[in-house]
Order: sequence, then structure tokens, then C-alpha cells
Amino acid sequence: MGKRIQTSQKTDSQNNRAESGHYPPTCRRPAGRKPGPAPQHETFGRQLERLIGHCFPKFNTWFDGIPDPRRQDLCTYSGRHIWWQIVLTFLLRGGSRNAFDGDRNTGLLPSNVVQLCEQLWDELRLGTRRTVTCSGNAVYHASRIAVSAVAQVPIMMLRRLIQMRLLDSGRLFDRWWLIAVDGTLQDRGRDTKEGEARHRYVLVASLIGPYGLTLPLLSVFMDMRDPDRDKEDCELNAFGRLATRLRAEFPHLLICLLLDGLYPVKPVFDICEAYGWKFIATLREGRQPLAYDEAVQTMMMSPSHLFCGQRKGEDGLVEQTLRWTNDVPFGQYAFNVLFSGEISPKSATLWVWVTNLRLSNERVYSIANHGGRARNSIENVFNVEKNGGFGLEHTFCANTVASQNYHLMMQVAFILWQLLAKGVLHRLTQACRKVTDIKLVELLRTSLLSVLIYSQEQTFGQLRFCSSA
Repeated sequence: MGKRIQTSQKTDSQNNRAESGHYPPTCRRPAGRKPGPAPQHETFGRQLERLIGHCFPKFNTWFDGIPDPRRQDLCTYSGRHIWWQIVLTFLLRGGSRNAFDGDRNTGLLPSNVVQLCEQLWDELRLGTRRTVTCSGNAVYHASRIAVSAVAQVPIMMLRRLIQMRLLDSGRLFDRWWLIAVDGTLQDRGRDTKEGEARHRYVLVASLIGPYGLTLPLLSVFMDMRDPDRDKEDCELNAFGRLATRLRAEFPHLLICLLLDGLYPVKPVFDICEAYGWKFIATLREGRQPLAYDEAVQTMMMSPSHLFCGQRKGEDGLVEQTLRWTNDVPFGQYAFNVLFSGEISPKSATLWVWVTNLRLSNERVYSIANHGGRARNSIENVFNVEKNGGFGLEHTFCANTVASQNYHLMMQVAFILWQLLAKGVLHRLTQACRKVTDIKLVELLRTSLLSVLIYSQEQTFGQLRFCSSA
């Protein structure tokens, strides 16, 4: 080939000439999914204030109604300020008094506490620096207040939510309010001179609401010694005191109690019969052996009492077979017994309940799933309060009265947290990925420390719960 003949130039698949030079690399979308947005935690503290203004506009007034034996003209902090200090100790889930004391005068938290208390800081008398009271002062104040007065705060909160009709969809058959009752260890106590810790126990009644809400309503404290009878107190004795208080506070409320296997006994039946309450109680073979055997035999003789269905479980769909029998004798009473056999992808279980509700093909599915299985939610509450930073079983103070008042404020904080997290924060962070409750607590703490809460005319007009929370 001659030297003057031009050689062919290299081309690509599109017949474009290859030219030398510096060109940007090929644009290509990176592998993996697009990262979700970060939670906007700056508004979390303001959402707490708006929530209280929306659901509990008299919240601070309720704190003012608690007796205060101090001379107010000599006090630096008001009564509502001290109670807010205890509530925030639990709401921010430090797990101890020292954990909150480490943050109480940090950043903008003192100013935000003043804003939550809806009070003005008297700079002329107290100085320009805003502060939060220490836990020692809070414990001393709580030790001087009657437990019965503090116990009214969670009751008034639940009464307000019922009046708002916020929890109506959680009723069984749109009629019966579900109240789960169970006992737990309040705190492990401190070592005494004898070398043994005195444990404190409490019996809690919680209202089961929609969207997984379980709201503490009443707490009855159990002592190791019953001073009236000079003997050990027990959960059944505490249940009698709790039932009396529940009847006195809500005389016209249609109640269905959710009980564990300890309660299918005559004293409990007598109380429910006298007050006109319904109940769904776990039936254990060893607790009522004659009634259990009778229920099994009569259930096998009633082939028409059969319902097959499915429910959504943690590991997938659960095949559920419901069978029941009526008028099983329990001493002088006769109740209905419901059997629920469940087969999930990983296990097979059997649930048995005794109830004074009428059983039929149209009702057994709701009674089993909306009623009987819902009692487990109070166990989940205890688990969160023990292991989620609230500090249940932790000895916050040695004084018995202060310890009981601290426990009641823990229930107040738990109610506020459920409404805040499930009604506001989970919805605001729905587009974010893997935002747990513990992370929301950290963001709320950061917001209260770094972002000032200021009064706004704007409030959220509707509290919408996130069903996936």
C-alpha cells in the first residue's frame, strides 16, 4: 500500500470516530437502592408540646392540683416543674436519676422545661440563668405527697382520651373496653440491715386501645407484708383493691377484663358478677382441673362449634382453628370455654380461655384475637419498661412513698410516649428507614437540648396513628 493512501480510522458500534482527548466517564447509576431521608429531629420537642396542648390541655393544671406542702414564696421551683422533671427522667429513657441529672442543665433543656411547664422564669428573683431541679429535690418532694393524689394524673389522662373518642375503635364489638390486668416487679429494693433486699411489686390495669396502644390506667402496689392481717400480700388481694378503685373511677364504663391463668377463681368471678363486667381469662389445666376436663369432653361432643380462619403472625400467616363449649361449671357459676389451635410456619400452640361472653361463629374470632390474645400486650409493656430505658425494676429511691410516685410518673411518661411515637413521630419518619423507638428517643433528647420550644398558634388538627408502628 502506498504511503499516500489514508488508513481507515477505528469506529465504535455507532460508527463514531475515535478521537483523543479528555472526556468525562460514562454516567451510570450506582448499585443499590437510593438512601432514605434523615429524620428531621429539630421539631420533635415542639411536637411534644403540641401533643400535650392537643390531647391534654389541662396537663399542667393537673400537676397544680397535687398537694404541695411547701411555702411557695421560698421555693425556687414550682410543683409542676418538679413533676415535669420526673416525667422527663422516664420520657428520655436514661434508666436512672443520674442519667437525667447529667443533662438537666445542658444546652436549651432548662428553657424548654420552663416552656413545657407553661410558666415564666422570674429573672429578678431567680437570676437570668434557667435551671432544672436535681433528682434529690424531686425525690424529697415526691416522698411528701400522698400516692392517691399522684395516681389521679394517669386516670385523668385516660378519661380525657376516652372523652375525645380517640380510643373508640379499640373496643370489643364496639361496646366493651378491654382492660388487661397483670402484676410485675416494681423494683428490686436495696439491701437492708438484715442483708436482704425488699422487693416491691405492683398490679397494673392497662387499657387496650387501637393500633397497638396499651395505656396504663391504674396501679395498685403490693407490699411484702399486709399490715392489716400481718401476712404476705398477694396478687389476688391486690386485684380486689384494684377492682374497687376501677369501679369507683369509672362506674358506667362497659369493661371486659383480660386476665391470665391466675384469675379464674371464685373471688374474681364474684367481683365481675357484682359489677356487671365481662372477662376473658386464660384457663390452665392445673388451675381448674375439673372444669378443664369438662370443657374438653363437651367440646368434642359439639362438632358444630367450629370456626377455621387465618391471622397475620410474626412469621407469616397462622392457621387458626377455634372450637368452644358452653355452660361449663366453675363451682356455682357456669361459663363458656374457647379453644384456639394455631399452626404457624415455625410452631404450633394451643390457647384456652374461659369467658362470660356469648360465643358464636360470628363472635369467636374477635374474642380470640381482639380479646384473648390482646392480653399479651401488657407483657410487652412490662418488657419495654424493663429493657427499653424506662427503668422498671430499677430502685430509683429507698423511700416507699417516693418510689410509688415515681412509678406513677413512669406510667404518665409511657402514655405520652405512645401517643407521641405512634401518633406523630413514626408518621413523620415514615419515609426514613429503620428508625427504632430508641433512636426516636435519642432524637427527642437532642431536640430538647439544642432546639428551643416556642409557643405557636399552629397545632396539628388531628392525631393520626401509624398502623405500622
